[in-house]
Amino acid sequence: MSPLMRASTLEQQRVWYEQAQVSLEEKDEAAYKKLRGKLDDYPLTPYLDYREFIQTLYDKSPSEVEAFIEQYASLPFSTTVKDRYLTHLAATERWQNFVDVQPLPPRSQVLRCHYYYAQSKIGNKDVAWQGANTLWLTGKSTHDACDPLLNTWQKAGKRTDALVLERMLLVYAEGNRARLNYLNKQLGAKSKESGKAVLELYDKPQGVAAFSKRSKVTPLNQNLTVLAYKKLVRSDIKEAVKQYDKTVQGQHLEEAKRQSLADYTASRLMATDDEPLQKWRDKVLAKTSNVSLLERRIRQAMREDKWNEVELWVNRLPDKAKQSTRWTFWQARLAERDGNKELASEKYTQILGQRDFYSAAAATVLGKPITYPVKTAGDGQADIKEYAKALARVKELIAVDKLLAANREWHYLLRGMDNDQIVALAAYAATHKWHHLAVQATISGQLWDYIELRFPVAHKWWFDFFSKKRELPVTTMMALARQESALNIEAISPVGARGLMQLMPATAKETAKKLGRNYEGKSSLFDPGVNIRLGSGYLKMMLEQYDNNRIFAFAAYNAGPSRVTRWRKGTDGRLDVYAFIEAIPFNETRGYVQNILMFEIYYGDLTQSPVPLLTENEINTKY
Repeated sequence: MSPLMRASTLEQQRVWYEQAQVSLEEKDEAAYKKLRGKLDDYPLTPYLDYREFIQTLYDKSPSEVEAFIEQYASLPFSTTVKDRYLTHLAATERWQNFVDVQPLPPRSQVLRCHYYYAQSKIGNKDVAWQGANTLWLTGKSTHDACDPLLNTWQKAGKRTDALVLERMLLVYAEGNRARLNYLNKQLGAKSKESGKAVLELYDKPQGVAAFSKRSKVTPLNQNLTVLAYKKLVRSDIKEAVKQYDKTVQGQHLEEAKRQSLADYTASRLMATDDEPLQKWRDKVLAKTSNVSLLERRIRQAMREDKWNEVELWVNRLPDKAKQSTRWTFWQARLAERDGNKELASEKYTQILGQRDFYSAAAATVLGKPITYPVKTAGDGQADIKEYAKALARVKELIAVDKLLAANREWHYLLRGMDNDQIVALAAYAATHKWHHLAVQATISGQLWDYIELRFPVAHKWWFDFFSKKRELPVTTMMALARQESALNIEAISPVGARGLMQLMPATAKETAKKLGRNYEGKSSLFDPGVNIRLGSGYLKMMLEQYDNNRIFAFAAYNAGPSRVTRWRKGTDGRLDVYAFIEAIPFNETRGYVQNILMFEIYYGDLTQSPVPLLTENEINTKY
């Protein structure tokens, strides 16, 4: 068959497929059967079979449903069929059928409630009550579907006051006063005092030390003391520090729990300028093994330009943390500051050649080339024959612009695969220019050394065009887009940022106005050309605002210009570039800046236009 014939056949199949979907919706069985008969070889036909099957799902027997799920186990909708059928079995109270189809506890809360209720109905009371116990013990609300199970469990006398109080503590931690009130009303007369104590300490946590001292030492009172103390820390930290000793002593808290509470308090005192509180914080941190807290303390000392303190706290890190590339680099910087050039050079050299920001920084300081391990995948074709049908579906979904469904198929395909299989699939995706699917595969398989697969040179025409127009390096734009969206043109963040360069609609609208362009609405941000036009325009504005300093521009792109202004004011030109990056208070923004600087190195090498980790301007700036 000629390529032209194949192409026309595929186009015809697409038309038949669309017509078959309409016939199904209109319940025109004769037309549907006729069209379905022509579509045996069309990759997306299983989706038709799925739609046909669910139209009469509730008339099917469990064995028919299980046979369908088994037949289409490699497709994402197999789990949807099962979940919908189980919901139907619960609604029609076919409890034995429910357990036959779902012999183990399901994942979703609603189905788990149905599952354990089914167990109670078919006589497996112990299993049911154990499940009800687990579902009851949550600080969040339970779904209405859980009511039959929890009511039956309660009527069987299994919901004790101890369990109500245990849940009250979970609700306390969630911060829901109304739910606490409701639970308090469920307590029997003997437990009313305990319930009252929970409510009082929720409303007035400043009573925690007195409560701790006067109350009997029990697990319940210990846990309540911890929760109330943490609430006091959040509302009045000075008072919390004052009450700390009496609080931990009154309930005889063990040493690990005392340190944990002290750490919790110290974490909120990191930037305090109150000297007594600083001393209390540092006394606590001198005993902690919490690496994250110690790292925050080091960064606080950096921001304040107190290098003796930086050295003190770096030395207090556990050995494993000290041996990381991050803190090896900083030991080298400290040795350099102390005039010990030999030790500094030794430490820098230890971390060269790694795929890591601090390794690249060490190479930059030493004036050496930045090197890192690289693996290549080859074509991988021989390893993916068994996935041919799934890959054909992905290919066709992308061709008909069903990118969300293609992503779902891809994620479903990658589940449970070993690294060799994932490398082969990532290579296949790269060959077909499924850029974001190749990236997702490398993330799924943690294929960090496969640089060419992790950093596709995607949408190059648009990046080249706007690189010339904006006088921006292509590598900078590509690195930022790769960090922002993993090159998924339809990416949407939890806060609503869209597309390749993850623009907020309001930012896009404002940028379009400044560029003299018409803004065509948030859906236009899924168009790579539109997104790169506006994203590169916004990035250019950030760079111009900060004298072409990428550290400030990237930090502003991620965290907002106002935060960058505040951070710069805090450091007041006392830091060098490495210390400023390390001292960025937000973990996400610090990692974001470091990632893009490294990603630009990778894109520079991949496009045969090598770039330094930092420009002369960035190295010489006072931060």
